[in-house]
Amino acid sequence: MAKQPEYVSIAETLRAEVLAGDYDTGALPSTSDIASRFEVNMKTAGRAVQQLVAEGLVIARPGMRAVPMPPELRGIRWPMNGRYARARAAQGLVFGGDVSGSVRKDTVAREWITAPVVIAHLLKVDNGARVFHRRSRTYVDDVPTEETSMFFPESIVAAAPRLENDERIHVVAYVEESGHVVTRTANEIRARHANDAEQQVFGIDADSIVIEHIHGTYGAEGEALEAVCNVRPAHGSVITFDTYEAPLEND
Repeated sequence: MAKQPEYVSIAETLRAEVLAGDYDTGALPSTSDIASRFEVNMKTAGRAVQQLVAEGLVIARPGMRAVPMPPELRGIRWPMNGRYARARAAQGLVFGGDVSGSVRKDTVAREWITAPVVIAHLLKVDNGARVFHRRSRTYVDDVPTEETSMFFPESIVAAAPRLENDERIHVVAYVEESGHVVTRTANEIRARHANDAEQQVFGIDADSIVIEHIHGTYGAEGEALEAVCNVRPAHGSVITFDTYEAPLEND
């Protein structure tokens, strides 16, 4: 196995410190201080900081020391391609086949709601618009590992009513049966503290970090088809299905 580049190891240490709040009251160490601490050259130290910039955890401008991104704004935007898949792996977001144990995904809620602001933006609807919300919970060996919320605009549910009515759904198949073609996904991943509901579901405390993955799915004409939000504890197993749906009956 190839040796991990030095800057990656340094970035891992700095990432843990940022998420632990070590720099919440000030800037990260300077590049020269990082180079001295880890006994590397300035270029390697700079690459470590830029890795955190790429992950959306810190802000760095020329001539200024990096500072932590506010937790509510931390995120990464990637296209749905090989780079995105590698980034998912780096964040610990894995597929069902990568997890050992008994896996199940239960539907928790199906309801029409007022779209939250970020979901309204992804679905290209007005703030306060009515959207359909499906929420599910994934378990590994009966331990909750992920909360998934899927949101659909009224027009898509009208064209594909099985999204609302079926207990087990296959999003892409239903959407494409309705005449739309899934062509693009816009993604954002951020780290933040767990809210009260997540603390209760996952059995974690207020200081615990969760990873929130939000994406919007779009069709050939740029039409919004779906918005999805997955939340999981930063440590532990997780299931994130490609299309956020139940496995096929014969799988």
